Amino acid sequence: MSLRKPVVFGCICALLSVLTGCATPLPEYDVPPSHAIEAPPGGLLGTYMDARPAGNPSTSGFYMLDRGVDALSARLQLIDAAQSSLDLQYYIYNNDVTGGLIAERILAAADRGVRVRFLLDDLGNRLADETVATLDRHTNIELRLFNPVRMRAPWLSWASKVIEFGRINNRMHNKVMIVDNRALITGGRNIGDEYFALSETDFRDIDLLGIGPISQAASKSFDAFWNSPSAIPVSVVLGDAQQGALELTRDNLVLLRQRVERKPYAKAMEDSTFTEALSAGRLPLHWGRAQWLADPPGKANANSANNEEPYLARILANHMKEVRTELLMKSAYFIPGENGVELLTGMAARGVDVSVLTNSLATTDVLAVHSSYAQYRRPLLRGGVRLWELQPRMEEQTDSSTFIGASEASLHAKSFVFDRSKLFVGSINSDPRSIQLNTEAGVMVYQAELAQRAAQLFQRWTSDDYAFEVQLTDSGELQWQRGDRYWSSEPQAGELRRLKAWMIGWLPIEGQM
Repeated sequence: MSLRKPVVFGCICALLSVLTGCATPLPEYDVPPSHAIEAPPGGLLGTYMDARPAGNPSTSGFYMLDRGVDALSARLQLIDAAQSSLDLQYYIYNNDVTGGLIAERILAAADRGVRVRFLLDDLGNRLADETVATLDRHTNIELRLFNPVRMRAPWLSWASKVIEFGRINNRMHNKVMIVDNRALITGGRNIGDEYFALSETDFRDIDLLGIGPISQAASKSFDAFWNSPSAIPVSVVLGDAQQGALELTRDNLVLLRQRVERKPYAKAMEDSTFTEALSAGRLPLHWGRAQWLADPPGKANANSANNEEPYLARILANHMKEVRTELLMKSAYFIPGENGVELLTGMAARGVDVSVLTNSLATTDVLAVHSSYAQYRRPLLRGGVRLWELQPRMEEQTDSSTFIGASEASLHAKSFVFDRSKLFVGSINSDPRSIQLNTEAGVMVYQAELAQRAAQLFQRWTSDDYAFEVQLTDSGELQWQRGDRYWSSEPQAGELRRLKAWMIGWLPIEGQM
């Protein structure tokens, strides 16, 4: 969440209240709208559609991707399987190994005639402007930047962010890849090494791979964003790339892939049972009814009538109110606010088992978020909510990364399991930024076996090997428990980190987190 840290300094300068009212305009452009292409027959995805259970053509098949190596393999294989179209919508795209591998496959797909539409949030995107313009130069690839900053020179970028704060404070946080209007991958993962167990920080995350009608529903949402006034063609923002830049980029990406092919990570993808099953058309899918749920693009448009309307958050809140026995929540950034505390403790009061997993001070990547969250722990626990916080990676964890040595874990997943009968996986955190400021998206699956699979994952990630349970002592003080060990202050965080979090907690910035 790259905007969170600069926001802190803006608050210190007491500028936010003034700048929020200043909405600078986006550049105008005139290009015809484009829409999803009808799914082609046959191919790998057609094989899965042919195997769909008979009797209900509206069902879609799903597979949960909770391992980084499988999540990256799935993306690469689906890109290779694309026959006619490939739509990608992401908040963050990093210039690293993962970003390079996916870019190389996208170029290969475009070379064989696949139409590629690539929508990136401008502030989240980590690719250099020259790289973005170069990819856009391909005849079959079009890139657009969502809500871009107007002044692009590096020495002007921070000034531009201050001047344009009233507009760029709203971001597109969606994460989805749609292949041939027939398959999708969505969830919490952006494109970057840390999301796929390939960096010193390992973001624990969840995606769903879906095949079937759910992809067409996601395509409608993608089309709405792609054709919205906030999605500006790269050629309008950046101009054209230099002659020969595309060929040079292509050569560099091939060299990157050849280097990676000799690494243990690539062999792990190649040898995994998941990779073999997906490519052979034998991946065991959970078939059921599903809904694509997404905020409209106008939520992130300062000039829109529905600007900052919490559309998706309200839908999820309504589902929570219908829960009868159990709610399991994972949220990387968890700031429930007074309304959220009232909702969750109200559920607990009527007999619902409410359990939440979020980051600890030791694992969060944004101290300001933890500082805002910390004040809600006591009222949640007093109200009967069970609360776990992820711990840094332990030796006992069986799924730790073996590709780069020791890694520090950080929770990045966003999921809800309702009564173990339905499951939501998406991009939305339970915090003010996701609820009001950013656009978010995800999929609700009404499938008990898949929901049970997600519940089992929740139980594993909240076990002693993975998390601390936060509790209240008889005197009302917080304590953290793991097995037979207890802490009376933020465990494994360090004194300096605790001090920083305490100091940030005094800033009036919760609404921006």
